[in-house]
Amino acid sequence: MARRDMARRRSEAQRRNPGKTPRTIDYQNIDFDIFSALLSFYVRSVNLLVSQDLDHHTESLGLAGGTGKISTILLTDSNPGLRPSVIAHYIRKDRSAMAKLLWQMEHAGFLEQRISPAERRARELYLTKKGEAVAKRLRQVVKAQDDDFFAMLTKSERETLLGLLRKVYESYIETDSVSED
Repeated sequence: MARRDMARRRSEAQRRNPGKTPRTIDYQNIDFDIFSALLSFYVRSVNLLVSQDLDHHTESLGLAGGTGKISTILLTDSNPGLRPSVIAHYIRKDRSAMAKLLWQMEHAGFLEQRISPAERRARELYLTKKGEAVAKRLRQVVKAQDDDFFAMLTKSERETLLGLLRKVYESYIETDSVSED
């Protein structure tokens, strides 16, 4: 990617997500103390930036604000009949947060919960026609957002970062068991 194109994309991203720059101190020379050596600081900070940028991109689809909507729509679209507890496990939501998320998504017309014919006390998730249409568009939007947000990385750097983050994620997710609904 040309350097000019990368600078343009970075400028656009910064314009969409302007940070609140302090005006009373010289913030260019701040000592980040131990944070400059902590992966967790950068992961959490980048997570906030990605979330803000993603909200900007998904606002027109009715999916901005909060976390879990995009994952729930895409996982349900790819796995019709998936149980809420399985999605909650992979997106790290507790039972009450998942119930609230599903309520919001049902009332927005994106999905429906059905009683499992195999196990009457279990619920299964299915997208509505509206949810299916949103899922199709959403894949395009999140892919473009991901490409734009991480435009400063080369293809090789992206692959390395993705591999490392996936390794960390999977090492923690595999240790948890999925409880029944």
